[in-house]
Amino acid sequence: MKTIFLALGLILFGSQSQFVAQTPANNKPATQKAEQEKPDLPASELITQGKALYRTARFKQAMAKFDAALKQEPDNDEALGLAAETAFRLDSQAAAREHFLKRAGLSGQKDSVKAYSYHRAAMTCWREAHDLVAKYIEIKNGKVANNLPESTQQEVSDIISNGIEYATRALNLRSNFADAYNIRNLLHAEAALAANDETMAKSSWQKSLDDVRMALAMAKPSYPDRDSADFNFPTVRISEFARTKEEQEKQTDEMVKIIEGGKPVKRVQAIFPATRPAAKPVEPGSTVTKNSVSPGKVKVEVLISTEGKVIFSHIVDGRSDLNSAAILAARAWTFEPALLDGQPVQVSGVISFDLKPVKPAATAPVNPPTKKP
Repeated sequence: MKTIFLALGLILFGSQSQFVAQTPANNKPATQKAEQEKPDLPASELITQGKALYRTARFKQAMAKFDAALKQEPDNDEALGLAAETAFRLDSQAAAREHFLKRAGLSGQKDSVKAYSYHRAAMTCWREAHDLVAKYIEIKNGKVANNLPESTQQEVSDIISNGIEYATRALNLRSNFADAYNIRNLLHAEAALAANDETMAKSSWQKSLDDVRMALAMAKPSYPDRDSADFNFPTVRISEFARTKEEQEKQTDEMVKIIEGGKPVKRVQAIFPATRPAAKPVEPGSTVTKNSVSPGKVKVEVLISTEGKVIFSHIVDGRSDLNSAAILAARAWTFEPALLDGQPVQVSGVISFDLKPVKPAATAPVNPPTKKP
């Protein structure tokens, strides 16, 4: 009997193996095929999954969920808002702005949501303009030097104009919106720094000052333990923080002269690597310079809290092998608390770190050619 069952098992196994072998190679297992045929998750479930991912800072995965929900329901108010905020966190400012503006334009949208969405769209414009201005504007002999390329100058101007328009829309809907006043203040400040004409620069500085004062009049009171980055809080934008006391005395920045305090108390130099690997192997017979580096500059955007702490740092221009050292140094700077009209304000500006070539102690040939006897 055992022999019969064993033979039957072999026959069944053999027939199954034969069936599998005859199955076309492009046929997928039944379970995989069933998964592909499953209907898409509803938008509500995709949104729920996206929110869970967002809470754990998995922004790319969360964005994919919100995008999938919007493919099903392009006018889903919640999905638009979440996609906009997530894109902003991913520094995808154009995508964030598109979602914010679409949300503001939804039929029957509440004025409060419209105002918030326009304000956030304005913030995306400021982030884009700020990174470009911070990269190309610098202080020379105490004065602001505009190094914006001509093509970039027009781009910055357009971004700032759009941002000011969005912030103004928000204020037309909600006249006591402190956050919108502050973002418009920052946009005017970028316009002042990027201006080629002194009259236009002064006009933009005055508009910036007017708006930050309005933000101060309407903003919630600050607290001593305030050490988280919030660019909606009344903030004064200056061009660049002086790297030495001598530079500080020469600085003619309009907003530096208006605020009380806000100056560096502790400056920390970046500890850059002493050497940098050569891009190509050194050929026999050539010479190498010991302890030498190629020159470079790293510009770090920082936000200074009302307590004088660096609460935000971001590379706006740099060299990949130097950026980490520059960020560490910038975060170690401390400042006098800044006041405008006797009220605490944040200060936004740039710290520049220079890496200069080190003169070699000595040069030595690599694999020097041997003299023939």
